[in-house]
Amino acid sequence: MKYNRWSTLHIAPRHRAEFWRSAGQDALTPITPHIPRLDNFEATLTTRSLDVVVLNQVQVLTSSHDVEQTDADLARGGPPCLLVDVYLSGQVHASQHDRKIIAKPGEPFLIDSRQKYRLNHPNPVSMLALVVPYTALGAHEAAINALTASHLPERASLQLLASQMRALSAWPHDLQAAESARVSDLLVGTLQAVLLDAAEDSAGARKERSFLRRKVQQLIERQYADPALSPAVVAYQMGVSVRTLHARLAQDGTSFGAELMAHRLQRAYTMLQGAPQHSTTVIAIAALCGFSSAAHFSRRFRARYGMPPGALLRES
Repeated sequence: MKYNRWSTLHIAPRHRAEFWRSAGQDALTPITPHIPRLDNFEATLTTRSLDVVVLNQVQVLTSSHDVEQTDADLARGGPPCLLVDVYLSGQVHASQHDRKIIAKPGEPFLIDSRQKYRLNHPNPVSMLALVVPYTALGAHEAAINALTASHLPERASLQLLASQMRALSAWPHDLQAAESARVSDLLVGTLQAVLLDAAEDSAGARKERSFLRRKVQQLIERQYADPALSPAVVAYQMGVSVRTLHARLAQDGTSFGAELMAHRLQRAYTMLQGAPQHSTTVIAIAALCGFSSAAHFSRRFRARYGMPPGALLRES
């Protein structure tokens, strides 16, 4: 295990930003720092290299600061890596792929070194960053793309990885080459378990949401004609809270109102299309489909099908 350590303590304030940028480059995390007060910026970076992985420990003691990976940083970066960040103290606002996360101490998250990202630190921080080359991870591309800058599922493998990182950062002795390689393999294996667990959780969550949506659609199909049908009624019938119902449907990109309206309009279209001429009215079909207002029904029908309901009835 090889150590390197950088400190801004003895660097002239006007040179500290470039010094910190150079340190990040040497630690395999090329970044551009944004430091509001260079004279008040006291920070240290300790790097531990273990075979194929690197563990960085960063402490910023007296100043808030932000770092980002820019196009220029990507151009001068090394091999593509996955970063596992764990904050020991302080808070970070991390963003990548149009996703944002506020991570608290002890909450690991992932960053893809192949894409631009930003870490905003409103207060002093202490954090660990495990740098793992993609070549060591195997085929986990889909899971990684879905998980960067996101809250990871709370699983034993995730907390085990965070514990391993903390233990290694506090280890006071050098590691010989053979032990360093074994520890590196252990860290990579635990990270692979995290990715597999997260992928399984995502698949399970999608399956659960799909089941819930089908159940909602079945209940709507049986009760769509009732103008009083509401999320509260369906949630009670399903044995879940209204909040859970809304949250699960939102995760699937829909809502109770959208599902109910889609079914009512589809049923109205079928009735209008199949009704013999002069046998019914738009008002009657609107009522049969759960609309308490014929005008509201006509507006929604026109918006969905590009014609007033009466036009379809005349064509029948």
